[in-house]
Amino acid sequence: MKTLVLHGFAGTPKPFARFFPGVEAPDLPGHGSAHDAISWEDALARLELDGPVALFGYSMGARLALALALRHPAAVTRLILESGTAGIEDAEERARRKTDDDALADFIEREGMEKFVDRWEQHPTLASLRPFAAHLRPERLAHRPGGLASALRHLGAGAQPSYWRELGGLRVPVRLICGARDEKFCALARRMLDMFPRAELISIPDCGHAPHVERPQAFVEALR
Repeated sequence: MKTLVLHGFAGTPKPFARFFPGVEAPDLPGHGSAHDAISWEDALARLELDGPVALFGYSMGARLALALALRHPAAVTRLILESGTAGIEDAEERARRKTDDDALADFIEREGMEKFVDRWEQHPTLASLRPFAAHLRPERLAHRPGGLASALRHLGAGAQPSYWRELGGLRVPVRLICGARDEKFCALARRMLDMFPRAELISIPDCGHAPHVERPQAFVEALR
């Protein structure tokens, strides 16, 4: 069965190779060798599915994977979302997030990757990843400032539509994975669990936003 793996913002497909050997794992728009995105819809169009396919996404990749599954439900056999969300439901909150995302994109273009990564490593959502910062830093620094800024403007949570009202219509099996210390995304996962018709939630203890980095063996078990 074909599997498509979608990485997170400022990441690469490389960390997922150990969990999904030999599968399709593209650079997302604005990352690595991929062209910049011009819109959320443009990014989805580049990821058109040649089903049947199992979809996995982490963080930003989880948001894209969910959007693809909702757009092409007949092509998707299984959906796995690690630290994902269906979007920001409140329009005013979403607009505020878009303003924040655009400001950070401007910072990336103005200050460059070193200063961005210094700032990104201090993001509260990523606090549990600080012990792994030295390991993750080369991967984060490998991106182009313009590409990453484009990804933030067009693929950030502020640019994504809210999909909450559509979850009840998705009939494919869904597995939700979160790190138990990531209270925000575990709460979002519990809410999605209640709305998907066929879903299960695995909360991995002693880790935060990136269980695949923080507790890789437990993450392997969660995929089974």
